[in-house]
Amino acid sequence: MTGIPTGWRRYVGVGIGRSSWLLVACQTFYFMGISIDLTLTGVVGLALAPTPALATLPLATITIAGTVCSFIAGFLTASIGYVRVMITGAIAAMVGAALSVIAVSTHDFPLLCCGTALVGAYRSTGGYIRYMAADRAPSGQRERVLSFVLYGGLLAAFIGPFVATTSSAFFGAQYAGSYFMVGVYAMLNIPLLLAIRASGVRAKTDGEKPVPVPLAEVRGTRQFITGLLALAGSGAMMTMIMAVGPLGSQHAGHSSSMGATIIQWHLVGMFAPAVFSGNIVARIGPARTSVIGAALFVVAAIAGLGGDGFVNFLIALTLNGVGWNFLYLAGTTLLVRCYPRGRGGRIQAVAEGIGSVTGVAASLSASTVFYFLGWQGTNVPVLIIALALLVVLFVAALRARGDEVRAEEQPAGEAEQPAERPMDVQES
Repeated sequence: MTGIPTGWRRYVGVGIGRSSWLLVACQTFYFMGISIDLTLTGVVGLALAPTPALATLPLATITIAGTVCSFIAGFLTASIGYVRVMITGAIAAMVGAALSVIAVSTHDFPLLCCGTALVGAYRSTGGYIRYMAADRAPSGQRERVLSFVLYGGLLAAFIGPFVATTSSAFFGAQYAGSYFMVGVYAMLNIPLLLAIRASGVRAKTDGEKPVPVPLAEVRGTRQFITGLLALAGSGAMMTMIMAVGPLGSQHAGHSSSMGATIIQWHLVGMFAPAVFSGNIVARIGPARTSVIGAALFVVAAIAGLGGDGFVNFLIALTLNGVGWNFLYLAGTTLLVRCYPRGRGGRIQAVAEGIGSVTGVAASLSASTVFYFLGWQGTNVPVLIIALALLVVLFVAALRARGDEVRAEEQPAGEAEQPAERPMDVQES
């Protein structure tokens, strides 16, 4: 890699460390497996449910189990480490995938619900991949590593649907092969996680485990509140538009291929900006980056309000995805700055849990909002939320800039010491 120009090295992962590359692979397999369950379970549920009213129950078990386990996973990482928690989640996904294969083959609806619930538990561990990457990032590389790990989502967006389709009939019963691949992807993450554990930096703690930072120490700070708002708001707005987009496209008379195209570009919008968004955060800071993300959500909602043409859907969902990327990365960066390396288990648990709750609320309300307001009307509440978030984040960015100016004016010896302590890396 010595022949790569210096200006390009940031884009191809030079200097971010072996663990970060392994975590990109973990993120890829994670998203590929989860995307199969989220894509197929609604269709399979309709085919197996004793009544159409229960068709979405298996899909609901994914989100409900994922929400509950998000809190549990966060608190467990504080006591047993990221790797053990994520391996436990992967094993749960393997068992859940096996149950789903049996359920599809035997037309057993309750068993399908059990299988998808276990995959939901696995889903709850995925958000901690980025926190693990932040804790293991080389000094001064946190923002870059956080964005680089999102490359895994971009790879999964292109590879996942193809594998799900081609593997569908592996075991005779339709979709049994696809659920089997969910378990395969989860299994492939286990050796990667063990390799990360073997290559990790161990904390110098005199034999004692790092003590998690109590939530009470950070819950009133501007960084924590701003980061939490960015993550929760972006997750809710992204989920609602992603859920309504295909329905609105179909209702507007567009072809199924057009519906697939807008979702694909939505996913590209979510993950492709990772090529440069980490560098933007490093240059202008997470507070100002979050303002850009909120502004993109505003523009996306305005594009959706503009009509139900294919171009409106394409622009709205693509910019919605890009806005999510900026807010997700900025919010995560703000959160990881609230605690020393390896001591953020409790903070992460609250952030992931609240993010899951808002995502579930948006998902469950999306169909009702669409039924009463239609595609264009659905963009109204999203626009209101985006504008409110934009104002709050803009004020927070101004205050953060003011703090920076005051810190620069202080004598060097009186400046605040950074919270990050590189050696406080939790032993995984």
